[in-house]
Amino acid sequence: MTLRNDLHPDAPIERWGVAELELDGPDGTEPTTRAHLSAVFESGATRIEVPGFWDGANRYAVRFSPPEAGTWSYRTASDAAELDGIAGVFDAVGPSADNHGPVQVAAMYHFAHADGTPYRPVGATVYNWIHQPDALVAQTLDAVADAGFDKLRFLVFPQGGAHVEYVPPRFPFARRDDGSWDVERPDPEFFRAVESAVRGLLERGIEADVILYHPYDGGQFGLDRLSEDEDAVYLDHLVARLAAYRNVWWSLANEYDQLERPEERWDRVFQQLVRIDPYGRLRSIHNWIRLYDYNKPWVTHASIQNGWAVAERGRALIYRDAYRKPIMLDEIQYEGNTAERWGDLTARQLVHRFWLATCDGTYASHGESFLDENGSLHIVVGGAFRGESPGRLGFLRRILDEVDGAGLDPIDKWWDETSTVGIPRRHYLRYLGTSAPASWDAELPQGVVGERLEVGDRFAVDVIDTWNMTVAENVAEFALAEVHRNFATAPVTVPLPEGEAIALRIRRIG
Repeated sequence: MTLRNDLHPDAPIERWGVAELELDGPDGTEPTTRAHLSAVFESGATRIEVPGFWDGANRYAVRFSPPEAGTWSYRTASDAAELDGIAGVFDAVGPSADNHGPVQVAAMYHFAHADGTPYRPVGATVYNWIHQPDALVAQTLDAVADAGFDKLRFLVFPQGGAHVEYVPPRFPFARRDDGSWDVERPDPEFFRAVESAVRGLLERGIEADVILYHPYDGGQFGLDRLSEDEDAVYLDHLVARLAAYRNVWWSLANEYDQLERPEERWDRVFQQLVRIDPYGRLRSIHNWIRLYDYNKPWVTHASIQNGWAVAERGRALIYRDAYRKPIMLDEIQYEGNTAERWGDLTARQLVHRFWLATCDGTYASHGESFLDENGSLHIVVGGAFRGESPGRLGFLRRILDEVDGAGLDPIDKWWDETSTVGIPRRHYLRYLGTSAPASWDAELPQGVVGERLEVGDRFAVDVIDTWNMTVAENVAEFALAEVHRNFATAPVTVPLPEGEAIALRIRRIG
């Protein structure tokens, strides 16, 4: 029996870190000999039951993420005598400087880490990256981190069909003699590769948006044709392996409505996740044409495909009113050169859409669909980025990280044609689009929620070039001279770089 820090073996176990209990049990080469395993962890009045899993041969493991620092005791339960009743005690220390805890919903429409640090998702998508050769996997990790993305969406099951030229050496389950998948015999090497990817993202401060099921099999592997019971067995195993990592989000499916499954089946998967995930990680599901009902209580945030929602200002914020949860526009079309309409945006178009999403109080995800020499796409295989948008989206993330508050919300969503977002009376962001006017006359919307603007309130104006990634700070200051019901003005005109892609950041002084 060994209890160790799964992330840093020689270091103490941190709050929100991962403690792994490794156990020797019965040989599990055959499904009939595999043992049930769980463990209860307790500290004071807190009691958490955690599922364990078989990890090949006679190795079994339980992974636990302490939600608090302090002394924890544990005891295992199993139908195998070798694994049952194993007990111990360990101390969880306070988190290190870069460990802010798991991401949770904050202020209804936004996210924050467990320690209260705001989290602003500027995500990327590489569906099949964990199933590529090791060198390409490493290159993808570096590219995503270097660009400044802080969330990555990817598939657990390998992708087949169009634009997929590489067949991975590992699959999630062993095959029966008739060629069907035996979900009772998971392949440990396959799932260790998934874990390695999640750990690699965690080390770089990137959230892992793990897509559990998908319809992109192309008749190649048959993993999209598992029964509901088989899906449940797989999900039990995956959650036991991954849930302890604080950067994990669960996405039930990509384009779930392409899979021929009734809505109630997806409801039951959500309910299973709620039941078996000891930590309540974030949960959503991604659509193709038919939207899932994100108002259901087991959904933490909406993961939506709709490029049209961010083609014009003011469209995406309607989703906020419909669901009253954080809105992740996880597919808004891609920068690339494919013939398909979903993959032919220019970098300027994609960056523009991200800023429109931001100024509707929502969040978006990037993808790159340039064809490579093998006929595949970056959103399939990963590697170095070829487009011009990634660095500019990392710049947007830095702008968002400077917001002193939960997030940016529409100030006057009913009739503000500029779609100004911010924190009333403190911080405003106004995006002027891809071709700014020569000047801006100082005016701020007056909303109905939050603090009210008053005559004499002073503000400083920063000019942000969203394409050239520059910030000219404090180019002007003004004091409000008139305050009306829906807007406030000052007799100040701010010159702008006409024709450039410009946003204004307006922050209160004092």
